Amino acid sequence: IKEAIISHGCFLRECKIEHSIIGVRSRLNSGSELKNAMMMGADSYETEDEISMLMSEGKVPIGIGENTKISNCIIDMNARIGRDVVISNKEGVQEADRPEEGYYIRS
Repeated sequence: IKEAIISHGCFLRECKIEHSIIGVRSRLNSGSELKNAMMMGADSYETEDEISMLMSEGKVPIGIGENTKISNCIIDMNARIGRDVVISNKEGVQEADRPEEGYYIRS
C-alpha cells in the first residue's frame, strides 16, 4: 500500500494499492492492483459461504477479483468485478457513454 487512504472494515489480500482511496467494506483479492483509483466500497458484507455459493453459480461477489488490474478509475458502490479483469484507458478517450457495456468515461 503506497500513498493511499483505506477505510474501515476492508478485506485486502496480497494486493497492490497505489495513489488510491478505498471505501468502507471493500474487498480486494490476491494479485489485484489499483492505481490512481477510488473504490466506493460496499453497503454490506457477503459472508464466505455467500461468496462460495455465488462463485459456484458462476456469479461474481462484491469487490475486486484475483489478478485484476484497475487504473485511473472510479469504482461505484457494491461493484462486482471478476478475476483477471483489466480496466484502463490505454487509448486516452476523453468522453464516452456506453451504459450497455457498463461504463462511462468523463474528463
